[in-house]
Amino acid sequence: MTEQKPVILYVDDVKDNLLLVERFLASEYHVETALDGKEGLEKARNLIPSLILLDIMMPEMDGYEVCAHLQSDESTAFIPVVFLTALGEEKDKARAFSVGAADYMVKPIRKKLLIEKIKKHLETNLNWSRLHEEGKSWQHKIQPSDFVEFQDFLCEKLKVSSEVRFKLSKTIPSKLYSKAGGLGIPEETIAQQIAKFTGLPYLSTINPESVELGTLPAAFCKSNHVVALENPEKQRSFVLSNPFDLELMDTLANMFRLEPSSGVSITHPQSIDSLLGESTFEARRGDAPGTAAPQADSKTVDALAGIDKELRNSPIIKITNSILTAAVKERASDIHIEPKENETIVRFRVDGDLRNAFTLKSKTGIMVISRLKIISGMDIAEKRKPQDGGFVVELFGRTFNLRLSTTSTPNGESLVMRLLEPYAEPKPLEDLGMLKVQSRTMVRVANKTSGIILIVGATGSGKTTTIYSLLHNIDYDKRSLMSVEDPVEYRMPFVNQQQVNEKAGVTFDALLKTAVRQDPDVLFMGEIRDSFSARIAIDFASTGHLTISTLHTSNATSAIFRLGRLGVERGIMASSILAVVAQKLVKKLCPHCKKVAGISEEEVEMFRPFTDDIPSEVGRPVGCEKCSNTGYLGREAVYEVLEFDPDVTDLVRSEASVAEIRDFVRDRGNYLLSTHAIHKVRNLTVSPMDAYEKVLAEELTERDLGSIGREETPARTPVDKDSKGQGPGRVEASVADSDIGAEEVLPGETGQTGKKAILVVDDDDDTRQLLTRHLENADYQVFSAGDGIEALLQIGSRTFDLILSDVDMPNLDGFKLLEMTRQKKISTPVVLLTSRSDPEDEEKGLELGAMDYIKKPPKKEVLLLRVKRIFQMGV
Repeated sequence: MTEQKPVILYVDDVKDNLLLVERFLASEYHVETALDGKEGLEKARNLIPSLILLDIMMPEMDGYEVCAHLQSDESTAFIPVVFLTALGEEKDKARAFSVGAADYMVKPIRKKLLIEKIKKHLETNLNWSRLHEEGKSWQHKIQPSDFVEFQDFLCEKLKVSSEVRFKLSKTIPSKLYSKAGGLGIPEETIAQQIAKFTGLPYLSTINPESVELGTLPAAFCKSNHVVALENPEKQRSFVLSNPFDLELMDTLANMFRLEPSSGVSITHPQSIDSLLGESTFEARRGDAPGTAAPQADSKTVDALAGIDKELRNSPIIKITNSILTAAVKERASDIHIEPKENETIVRFRVDGDLRNAFTLKSKTGIMVISRLKIISGMDIAEKRKPQDGGFVVELFGRTFNLRLSTTSTPNGESLVMRLLEPYAEPKPLEDLGMLKVQSRTMVRVANKTSGIILIVGATGSGKTTTIYSLLHNIDYDKRSLMSVEDPVEYRMPFVNQQQVNEKAGVTFDALLKTAVRQDPDVLFMGEIRDSFSARIAIDFASTGHLTISTLHTSNATSAIFRLGRLGVERGIMASSILAVVAQKLVKKLCPHCKKVAGISEEEVEMFRPFTDDIPSEVGRPVGCEKCSNTGYLGREAVYEVLEFDPDVTDLVRSEASVAEIRDFVRDRGNYLLSTHAIHKVRNLTVSPMDAYEKVLAEELTERDLGSIGREETPARTPVDKDSKGQGPGRVEASVADSDIGAEEVLPGETGQTGKKAILVVDDDDDTRQLLTRHLENADYQVFSAGDGIEALLQIGSRTFDLILSDVDMPNLDGFKLLEMTRQKKISTPVVLLTSRSDPEDEEKGLELGAMDYIKKPPKKEVLLLRVKRIFQMGV
């Protein structure tokens, strides 16, 4: 009896192609052909071939549509489809795989390669066909009785009621998620508990780049919530939602020789649906992110539909969706997509810290960035110049504004997205972290009819969120509120919000002038950024209006110094300012897993300079599934509220120094940033180390710098300890603690070696070493520091002729370092050396007093010439 040849169906609208492939394959296979998609579908359903070869560009119905129809029909969904086409771009391949293709070949077709592909996918056909057959018995890790034990395990862990326990006991394995969901138990919780019960790894998100295409039919993956993954060790692995589905586990074991104790991970069904399903969000592009209404107009939707037509059902859309949905689930405030030499890294900023989320191939990273640029209205062809854009998305029933910014790096284009929720409900001030006494003060001054309220802090410290909550405490039914923002972050229906749009010629200054002419009772000015905006704020407050604005300073008292640099006289400050509020964000200990223990000796010494009431017990991070094993869950602010009462007003008017004002406020018992941070440690909200690193260390540095008194004291005079003394827990080293005598020359002095002394400040070791080598070869004496705090400690103990500082550093960045040196009247010239390319950053640095602003990486000759020029100027 003659062995029947495998049937191969080839669909192409070019007869010559059909004849050529038929001639290649006729000796070993039975080849059927079709001249269009409709005929191809009909033959596929009648013949049920072992393999389908499919062209893309055909009249009436293209190959993508044919493949999609094949996937939707149960009788043909398990037939492997190989595309044979002249289209060879990445987006064409991506779209082919997204509609269910098993493989892809670009014309012209070579006979040898075609035969190899056919042999490979005839084997695929055999494997996929076996998915319909009943699997053989396999004594794998999960037994039928295990599901009953898991039900008890789940009920005990979640401490459910007896009614819920009874309902769960009646559930069959295949209905586990749907039944539990109806009882109010989230999918993620069920999947996490399954992973704990079985001892299998849990994946909260699936890296789309790791999905292995062509191993399992898409229809099978969707119906069984299982996906094959590429393993770095070349071992086949799977991620699935329900290991209690014994038929599924038997099938995987028999087909792929899956080991009982390895090769399987657990995830919740939605994470697989987001990979295999349609787009999980609708995007709406906007030139002014933050001002878009909740519903997009039809023109915007139509425009985006046209943009997405080329990429519809593409894995790139699914990868992008996965990134956005994972970011929301992880509570990320920012998404960084950063190209590296051989890959693209996606990182989420959660609770202030960046975490690696996905690793993409370089090409995939480029395509994801291109998609985001398209829907945010950027020029997709421009990859060298920085661009800004934005769009609105709806995820999990919540509306998010995404603000995007791109820049060029040596490895390609980098993109950062800020996630804002403009329609989120405002939190009470106390929920943001304020004490009751601070909250009462703020509400009282906010309801005054005139004056200025300043909210100060670093970029990203939550100033706008505080103002948003504060504005909700104003009687807006009887008062007119107007804002000038860049951009609008929160939508407030009771405020007439105006947004800067530089592209349209709507500048910050122009909007300020317009706002004043509108005569509102309350003006929210996004930021006092220059002398003009400072003058507008003062003038507006002086004419019987209330002004609320932000300023970049480290604490409440230093705002006085900052305003002075912007040309505001002390007398005007005293009569205009109602209150200055400083804030810093600190991570909150996870309430589910934090460990409460006795305070250590080291921690006692850290707190000793700030308080005599040292807590006996403190909380420390541990890590659990609810906090992604970080030990932290969310952030809240540490506040310092300085009300300009008569005493403070008199000090300001009498030209008292910032240090004197701060000492007065501290001595009379007001909560400063440091004392509020210790309060949060005492009530077990914040860990001692986080309070020290984020708040206390900077306070210590400011105290030491304030005691230097460079304007009265010669630079080489040793600094005595303050009246409280220095405990061993203090990290700074004053001159009094060293072996240097009063008559000796400090190491940084030019007199010691006759060389100019330069302090290089950068958190990157390689950069510090490179700059040090360049400068030492040019006959300079070089010192180095790893961040701003370390630099300030060195500045406090020796003098330098020049400071070269990076901007982006942990603990204390270059801007803060520069501001604090000027605040303490330290005249050493500072040059900012940074990879930031935004003109606004350069403007900010020069405004703060930098002598120069040099872009990284600098050429050696240019750097040395600029340093030489500064010294020739005699600064």
